[in-house]
Amino acid sequence: MKIKLLVVEDEAFIALELKTRLQQMGYEVCAVVSRGDIAIECAGTLNPDLVLMDICLNGEKSGIEAAREIRRKFRIPVVFLTSHADEDTVEQVKRSDPCGYILKPFQERDLRIGIEVALHKDTIERRVQESEEKFRLVTESIDDVFWLSSADFKELLYVSPAYEKIWGRKREELYRAPLSFVEGIHPDDRHMVRSRMESLSLESQQLEYRVIRPDNSISWVRDRRFPVFDHQGNLYRMAGVTTDITEQKNAQQQLLILNRKLQQQATHDALTGLPNRRLLIDRLEQALAQAQRNGGHLAMMFIDLDGFKAINDCMGHTAGDEVLEIIGRRLGHLLRAADTAARLGGDEFGLVLTRIKGKKDARLVAKKVLEAISAPFIVRGERCTIGASIGISLYPEHGVSADELISRADTAMYKVKHAGKGAFAFYLE
Repeated sequence: MKIKLLVVEDEAFIALELKTRLQQMGYEVCAVVSRGDIAIECAGTLNPDLVLMDICLNGEKSGIEAAREIRRKFRIPVVFLTSHADEDTVEQVKRSDPCGYILKPFQERDLRIGIEVALHKDTIERRVQESEEKFRLVTESIDDVFWLSSADFKELLYVSPAYEKIWGRKREELYRAPLSFVEGIHPDDRHMVRSRMESLSLESQQLEYRVIRPDNSISWVRDRRFPVFDHQGNLYRMAGVTTDITEQKNAQQQLLILNRKLQQQATHDALTGLPNRRLLIDRLEQALAQAQRNGGHLAMMFIDLDGFKAINDCMGHTAGDEVLEIIGRRLGHLLRAADTAARLGGDEFGLVLTRIKGKKDARLVAKKVLEAISAPFIVRGERCTIGASIGISLYPEHGVSADELISRADTAMYKVKHAGKGAFAFYLE
């Protein structure tokens, strides 16, 4: 398929000679015109591959003006035909985005080279434009922020529109001050981001941080950065993709809360909030292992409330639950951080006392427990009191395993129950 040319020349003899030469060279000349306005009209209707444009034309429009309009409206490449190459003319021609110049008088070699170079240049420009358009369509249609900057972050070359959605700030501000995005980062995360930027790493990096929008809403982002190297292997650009991961972070947080709740439910009593039997056994076993390593002592107390059934029967289960909560709080406040108070079930509680010296320490704690439980309290507007029976087993005197210590503390507690309640006793006493 022949290359189609539009010739714009106001000297008839030169136009005819040029047309003949071009046809002999194998080109198709779709029209020869002498005015700029006609050239614009023909460019739109004939759609030539290239326009050969004289600078000085008949009519109101110069060749430079006509070329500028043809380029703007139809994106058709233009090569100027001129015998004038002064500096002022060249500057005007540049502003019309030409694809080349051919000086009069024409030489066939110059014509062919000028035309072929112009067409090749236009093909490359179109490919670049198509590539840039594809890039723009991709980057502007995704929710992620794509950005490209100098290696030192002092010049921003490109940032996609999603920046405005995530940061709530204008892209124009970022182009003027490339580091202004840091102002939108949560104060607790800024130092980490700045230190990573200052390191100018030659490897890809991934950061996660919070962004505070102007309306004070907070979002989480994942910022992935990639170094770009030139042909000599020198770092000269930084590219990155920033993704809003707020929903993912929220889901992780909800899952973490759910896991904590499930763990709490599995190891703690729902009513009192104290550890349950399962957790008490686990802590007792840990305390035993430590005591065995260090040659230490510990105590296991089994507590059964006295008079609880009467309150439960007379005032109802809700009142009974309130009593259990009160007792749970009192036991929890009574012990050291290293000790454990647990609800074993019903109105039974257990205590694990670690790092004690022997019976004397256990006896002292048992007295405090009895005092705490027997202190009056108000339930449903009524003043109530209950008591407790406590059985105590000691390591290593009464057992060396969790099962042995719990069982023998339970045995000691029943001994107190049968003896009159409201007291404590050690196993085998």
